[in-house]
Amino acid sequence: MPTYRLNHFIIITLFLLTMFFSFSVMADGKFNVQKRYLYIQPGQTVFNIVQVLYPDQQKYWPEIIRKIVRINPHAFAGADATKILSGERIELPAYTSNIKPVVTTTKAVVYKGPQAVGQVIKSRGKTFVISPDQKTRSVDLGSEVFVGDRIFTGVKGFIRLNMIDDAKIDLRCNSEMIIEDYQLLRGANRSVLRLIKGSVKKITGTIGKVAEDIYEMHTPMATVGVRGTEYAIRVLQSHGCDGSLDVNSKGLFVKVNRGAIDIKTDKQKVSLNNGDAAYLANSGSNLKGIEAREGVFDKAQEDKASFFGSTFWLSLVLPFIMLFRLVRFNGHD
Repeated sequence: MPTYRLNHFIIITLFLLTMFFSFSVMADGKFNVQKRYLYIQPGQTVFNIVQVLYPDQQKYWPEIIRKIVRINPHAFAGADATKILSGERIELPAYTSNIKPVVTTTKAVVYKGPQAVGQVIKSRGKTFVISPDQKTRSVDLGSEVFVGDRIFTGVKGFIRLNMIDDAKIDLRCNSEMIIEDYQLLRGANRSVLRLIKGSVKKITGTIGKVAEDIYEMHTPMATVGVRGTEYAIRVLQSHGCDGSLDVNSKGLFVKVNRGAIDIKTDKQKVSLNNGDAAYLANSGSNLKGIEAREGVFDKAQEDKASFFGSTFWLSLVLPFIMLFRLVRFNGHD
């Protein structure tokens, strides 16, 4: 057999063997390739890549993204998942999936219900949810939440949610919030929440860090647009919550802890940056910058300061009291 025919025979044989083993792996419904590589094309983002290559592992997307950034530091400026470098080759981790492959059938597709968009990772006091079909269910550690859920916290209630994009939401006492939309899809990342009343602290995850993302927090007085940030909102809640102070106002208070936000009202649109705080008396008034004093958004520290202040003065006065009592006692002798 001529040499070139022998080479062709070997190449074809290897190709067929590769296809056979690849088919066997796919038949098991598992993604167990040892290593895969990809060259980043202009306009690609790590979020798009993960959504396309790991479509059946949505709940693991944040973890997969973190791992991609960790094992490919050369491809991300400042280890920032949003700053991927075009032209770099990245290694893609293998994640096992127990989801069986879809089999074509003439039977009707069975709807298995909505996909969870978040999970409770911390809970305290009375907390419950009313679903879009008006069914009420209690939520506790490990409970899942879905689009359309209206979440309530009681007088001493508190709930922390970990969302599908790894965002963290703290919903404090006497609060009510609706998850209007939450999607982590290629080219259509959306996070739309509605705070009816109460206090919320939010740390953004994947959604909101790309310019094309839609990220909004609606309140009865204003809409907050988020651009990759950490912020706190308090609206229609004059009574202090979780140790915060009474404010004698049912307006809107907002503070930016990191990044930037845009606040849009009926009259104006204002941008707030890191460390800024603002107050809106009602939907028809103008937003006013305020000092982000302790106790409005977080637990007040006055009691602690007062305790240490009292202790300090007592430590100064106590020796004189003891000396006075000693002199007086000796005088009686």
